[in-house]
Amino acid sequence: MAEKTHSINLLPNQGIGFVDQFLGWALTIGRLLIILTETLALAVFFYRFSLDMKISDLHDQIKIQRAIVGQFKSTEDSARNLQTRLALAGKADTTGGTVPILLAEIIDLGKGKITFKILQISTGDIKIDAQAPSSKSLNAFVNGLRKNPRITDVNIDSVENKTTTSVIKLSISAHVKI
Repeated sequence: MAEKTHSINLLPNQGIGFVDQFLGWALTIGRLLIILTETLALAVFFYRFSLDMKISDLHDQIKIQRAIVGQFKSTEDSARNLQTRLALAGKADTTGGTVPILLAEIIDLGKGKITFKILQISTGDIKIDAQAPSSKSLNAFVNGLRKNPRITDVNIDSVENKTTTSVIKLSISAHVKI
């Protein structure tokens, strides 16, 4: 029969050395970091798919809404046109009371003194082409225009003496306070 031999080690057990412990710890932590990194990369990869789907859905919704808005374009154009015309009508309504009064005042100034060829009142401007038999009547008319508080900056553009018809032609421009 064979006998078992036992060995006896009288050297103290030093255990695992520091370098071995550090390398074991580093490998374990390294494996965990790699697993976490790859898990995170996969999660981001799958999240990217969900974001791509959301972007695709949003593009589809934009196309649908663009088509709906396109169908309302003609209605909106006519509504904007109506709003513009209403604004112009409101502006004309506020200035509408001033223009007829001013027109009547200018006609009263020239009544019996001059003959109007053109009397044009637009927003902020007056243009008058007139003729008169004498310079005295033209002078009285121009002075009357200058005294009117609604009329500013009266300019005589041209004066022409027609001796064949014995009239003086006058062109006047002025600004209106509205």
